Amino acid sequence: MLRSLYASVSGLRNHQLKMDVLGNNIANVNTIGFKSGRVNFSEALNQMISNSYISRDGGYLDPMQIGLGMKANSIDTMFNQGAVETTGNLTDLAIAGDGFFVVRKGSQNLLTRVGTFQFDAEGKLVSQSGLAVQGWMLNGNDNSEDLGVHALSDLVIDRNMISEAVATRNVYLAGNLNADLGPVAEVWTSGSAYLTRAVVEGATLSGAVNIVAGTNDQFTIEITNGSGLSLSEEITLNSGTYATVDDLVAEINNQIAANTNLNGRLEAVNANGAIKFRSLGSNSRTEITLRSGTNDALADLGFSDGDSGIAGETALETTELNDLLQTTDPLVAGDVIRIVGTNPDGSTVDSTFTYGSDGTTVGDLLSAIRNSYSGVDVSFENGKIVLTDTSPGESQTTIRLLNGDSNTGQINASGFFNTVEGTTGKVTTSVVVYDSQGGGHNLVIEFVKTENSNEWTWQVTTNGDETILSGGSGTATFDENGKLLSFTTDGGVNTLEMDPGNGAAQMSITLHAENGNDYAGLTQYNSSSSLAVREQDGRTTGKMVGLTISQDGTIVGSFSNGENVSLARIALARVANNNGLINAGDGSFNVSIASGEINIFSAKEDDRVAILSGALEMSNVDLANEFTEMITTQRGFEANAKVISTVDQILEELIRLKR
Repeated sequence: MLRSLYASVSGLRNHQLKMDVLGNNIANVNTIGFKSGRVNFSEALNQMISNSYISRDGGYLDPMQIGLGMKANSIDTMFNQGAVETTGNLTDLAIAGDGFFVVRKGSQNLLTRVGTFQFDAEGKLVSQSGLAVQGWMLNGNDNSEDLGVHALSDLVIDRNMISEAVATRNVYLAGNLNADLGPVAEVWTSGSAYLTRAVVEGATLSGAVNIVAGTNDQFTIEITNGSGLSLSEEITLNSGTYATVDDLVAEINNQIAANTNLNGRLEAVNANGAIKFRSLGSNSRTEITLRSGTNDALADLGFSDGDSGIAGETALETTELNDLLQTTDPLVAGDVIRIVGTNPDGSTVDSTFTYGSDGTTVGDLLSAIRNSYSGVDVSFENGKIVLTDTSPGESQTTIRLLNGDSNTGQINASGFFNTVEGTTGKVTTSVVVYDSQGGGHNLVIEFVKTENSNEWTWQVTTNGDETILSGGSGTATFDENGKLLSFTTDGGVNTLEMDPGNGAAQMSITLHAENGNDYAGLTQYNSSSSLAVREQDGRTTGKMVGLTISQDGTIVGSFSNGENVSLARIALARVANNNGLINAGDGSFNVSIASGEINIFSAKEDDRVAILSGALEMSNVDLANEFTEMITTQRGFEANAKVISTVDQILEELIRLKR
């Protein structure tokens, strides 16, 4: 009877133990990195009532045993992966896979899955309990071989670290040099063509002209403008003897002014001994036609019936400036057209064309422009003034034609435009290289197409205190397919030698134009030039601007000079038996003889494990499972308690039998 009592007592005691474990699991449901516990029960010793034996009848009888209750055989820690939650904090770390972080407590290394780390005031990476996270200091050597347990150290990051300068040793060129590129002269062209007014010019008159009333005193002027205007007006001249052409011109203009339909639409002028009619206004479709009058005077004036002229024709070099539509008010002797601009070399041009003394035609103006400039040809093409540099290359040529301030007449000269940009057939790029002290130096690399087929010369120049000592020029040649054949340096050297001029060591730089295994060099195709420096291997000094932690646990420092340096690597550890670890509190574990020794490794060596920065592993407690276990534990406890109460009643009845 006592056996059942003591068996149930063991059941009560061990179910209470299991409830303690369940309570601890539920209490830590939100504890970062917590690993839930599990109680494993087993049967206790059995008491032998009788052993197996052979009966009188020769049969075999089984042994009889009575169990003496149960016991808690083990309390296991469940090391299955917990859910990973993103935090965004750089030093929050989670392990995806099997392994532990290593933290140092005094001289002892502890293991933990809790990755709530931070940098302390000394730059040391520590846990939430202030224990130093262990790993290896790399200091830029990402291929460190000694990563064993004896090489473990605290991870200390100096946020004031400076990335040292590295002098440039190699410059890699890439891109295309336009095969069709060649020397081109700069061209400036007036924006619009110069056009003529409607002009009708008669024959040269010799001697006096006698006009007799009723005999030769009349002619007709017809004007159309393409916009619906159509005039036909007869002019009657006063009789008399006109000794000069100027006298006749004055009489004709008087009669035009007296005619309200003709006034302001045309005028007569003396054209070197001949009478010339020309339209007024800016209409480019005006047409003037002269017809015989009742008492025809045209023959005496040097004209024939039907002589005509139309506006809008392209001007010629022989065209009078006053016959241009652009001349809004006729120029008179002494009026000035200023010629203002710059020569190709940038020197100033400021001269004048004086109407009358320097000429009166478009050609005379062109001559004045030509004489004002140096290194420029002047032509008149399709009514436009064209300035072309006599030598190809980049140019500073400019031009403006301006009216003099005191002019009587006015000409609206068209503005000029740079219609062809001058070039020497060169392609230029630049690169900043660095000396041993981290000082930057701008190199300008210029390729110039030569007269030889598929050949370019190159030259390196600077714009500071630097001095090119040797290797600053050379030649590049290409085959008929645009592929680089050779890239040579003048002077029999292979490198560009340069004195940086600031006290730093002399620089020795190799220019690379050839193709590499994973990059393209220079080409020469008939397409736009795209010369560029793909890479240079120097750098200036840099301050640390940020940190990152990669999945292999490497702490990488980012510097202001663009350099990324591997500073340290976080160590991971495993043991043969996780359940043999001793819980040291705060989510840390210590080894025991049951766990086996610590095996240190790096996540870089094992692709089954990754360290996730900006994330934490949460508790692996499953509440649904814990509540289920709690119910079964409660029922087990209640059942054992019932056995005890039942045994108690039986014993009480037994005592009553004696009474």
